[in-house]
Amino acid sequence: MSRRQEFSDERLLIDLASAAAAVGEPLTATAYDAWQRGRDAASPALLIRRFGSWNEACARAGVATNKTRSTTRRWTDSEVVEIVASYLRSPGSTGTFAGYTAWARAAGEVPSGATLRQRFPKWSEIKERAQQLTGEPEARADEG
Repeated sequence: MSRRQEFSDERLLIDLASAAAAVGEPLTATAYDAWQRGRDAASPALLIRRFGSWNEACARAGVATNKTRSTTRRWTDSEVVEIVASYLRSPGSTGTFAGYTAWARAAGEVPSGATLRQRFPKWSEIKERAQQLTGEPEARADEG
């Protein structure tokens, strides 16, 4: 008797981005396999079956693979902070990293969650910087 777990495409892509954030990029199937063991996550084989290839799965999740290494940056740090501020101002924003990742996939031409993690390893850091742009009160600094 086997238990067959169903994963949505969205869930698979979120798990890929989470693995990349945890183990780094470029993400290999081997590194992902080690990450997913003991977690409620799909196997690399399922990702390959669902998306046609490991590189395609990673591309859809915004995760770099060995094939897609790049040394150029598409966005400056300031632009990334502005984009996160746009997410925080967007209707229905949860203010979470997972929420940003889903928003970024729907938005299109913005950095993926994985790209954000490469530039700003702590979500709280970039969120705090972005909140300063959203009109929320700044962090208890004296304006003297």
